[in-house]
Amino acid sequence: MPTRGAQLRYLEAGLDVLGGRGYAGLKLATVCEAVGATSGSFYHAFPSWGEYTSQLIHYWRETRSDRLIGNAREITDPVERLEFLIDIALNLPHDSEAAIRVWAAHDPDVRAVQVEADEERRQFIADAYFAATGDRELSERHATVAMYMLVGYESGTRRSRDDLAWAFRTFVEHGLSPAGEE
Repeated sequence: MPTRGAQLRYLEAGLDVLGGRGYAGLKLATVCEAVGATSGSFYHAFPSWGEYTSQLIHYWRETRSDRLIGNAREITDPVERLEFLIDIALNLPHDSEAAIRVWAAHDPDVRAVQVEADEERRQFIADAYFAATGDRELSERHATVAMYMLVGYESGTRRSRDDLAWAFRTFVEHGLSPAGEE
């Protein structure tokens, strides 16, 4: 029976491979190379490549989305929570996230997990805006645009993280100002 530690090493390596080599680089050999192990060791940890990739996308969701949202839930002040969400968005492993979006375009199971994670993220952002503003419709719109900015940054040409930070902070400030004020 494989240890969870061995599995976690392969799962972390898979996320690193996605970030460094993209979806096209996610191969058994590259993952084993990243771990410093043989394919035999891999098959001791996972019964098949399909089982591994299934666990990998679920591990991504748990560690790069669910856990981060859980951390944000602990912040009770709505404005501080929005600032924390900006920090999360700025510090996501954007290369891995982009590679997962490419992978999702080719694999309906991965797509389902990625879409669920995006919707959970969007809804959490909307709830955070709502807690700060009391306006549900505006909060839903702001959350959708925030996700557009994140996905666009990850999928497009990245100018700089500072530009993304400026966009998020400007957007939050605008969303928190009373209607009609700029």
